[in-house]
Amino acid sequence: MPARALPPLHTGVSPSTPAEERPDNARQRLTAAAAQLVADGGIAAASARAIAASAGTAASAINYNFGNIERLLSTVFKQSVEETRAWLEHRARELNALPRSPDGAAFALLHVLDAWRRDEGRRLALTYQEAVTADPGRGVAAAWTRVWRDFWTDVARDFGLAPIDGRVLHAFFEHEALYNLSTWSPALEALALTEMVERFAALWLDAPDRAPRGAVVVAERAAGIRPYGSVPPAAMRIAKAAALVVEDKGLTGLTHRAVAARAGVTTGSVTHHFRSIEDLVAGAIRGQVQAMTDEAGSGAPPPVDDLVTIEGLFEALRLHVTAELPSPPVIRRRRLFLAAVRRPELAGAGAVIRFAYGGTLRDSLGRVFGLDGPELVMQASVLARVMAAIWFACAGDEDPGASRQALFDRITARFRVGIAARRQDHQRSGH
Repeated sequence: MPARALPPLHTGVSPSTPAEERPDNARQRLTAAAAQLVADGGIAAASARAIAASAGTAASAINYNFGNIERLLSTVFKQSVEETRAWLEHRARELNALPRSPDGAAFALLHVLDAWRRDEGRRLALTYQEAVTADPGRGVAAAWTRVWRDFWTDVARDFGLAPIDGRVLHAFFEHEALYNLSTWSPALEALALTEMVERFAALWLDAPDRAPRGAVVVAERAAGIRPYGSVPPAAMRIAKAAALVVEDKGLTGLTHRAVAARAGVTTGSVTHHFRSIEDLVAGAIRGQVQAMTDEAGSGAPPPVDDLVTIEGLFEALRLHVTAELPSPPVIRRRRLFLAAVRRPELAGAGAVIRFAYGGTLRDSLGRVFGLDGPELVMQASVLARVMAAIWFACAGDEDPGASRQALFDRITARFRVGIAARRQDHQRSGH
């Protein structure tokens, strides 16, 4: 089921008497209940009946205190933006203890990502992702993104980096602020994130270069990531049908029977390839990834897999990631991940989404830059993450298009320099 559109940030809250002046605390209870429901189950879970039941009020109290449920949700999101500002003030004080260096900036990134997925940060993180996914680049989502943009620009300044480096920090954060909410394998995922941040910092912040730890490779293997093209055609047909079912009916509508009807096959055929619901969700995810690849090859930009030069590769990526609107499969993928994050039994399916990033870029990146092995896995994984986040990281800017172009240019220029420097280091060391 498509997500409910977010109400405008500027919407008022009272049809008559200011609600803040009313004597009871029903307004506060309704706001708290709605905020928790959005964080726990998404916007679709925050129905008037559910909010009222959680707050211990009648449903009519929503209209009395806010005018309608849309204004209540507007208050929830607006309040969450302000809570995030306060939350970031605490994080900024914590970061003051770090060394003023590119390594210090990398540690800051790791620290904030870790804190954002825990305790009160996690509630805000889930609410933020609901805003960004439901109404990307507009209203409260754009306002909230600007808070993060300004925070990371300030971090870059405090650690002696250029403002554009703050934008690159923000891009990496925007990606992992969603996918680091995973609870699949905390120890392995923490090490994989550390490995990716170290490589990110070496490529874009001039931090010391460190050899891959192997965690991303292990995580991909453990999550069950399959090489592009390795899924049998019959299974991929069903996976694509599963992706369409999720788009139409949401994750709750994803059943073997529904997928069979959409794919035009028997239920037995579906269960043959995807025995459990978790297998089916993972299949839907692979269908989403395949849809993104197919879409990239069907439009004006050349498919990434066909490119053999650095210039050709980066120009194709530019057209893909600086478009006016985010790709629909990207939004569907985010929604599916959010649904998986909220259901412990689907943690493994969420890991497929998280660690599939970089898979479709890997072959051409290896061909163009002469990379292979764990080195190729790391470079593709990190580059894919910052590229995928460019649209979202710039969504709150006055001129998002110009910002995306500038950020893309910085990312690709530094990537080329970083790869060249790494090659020289390897040659000097005899590797």
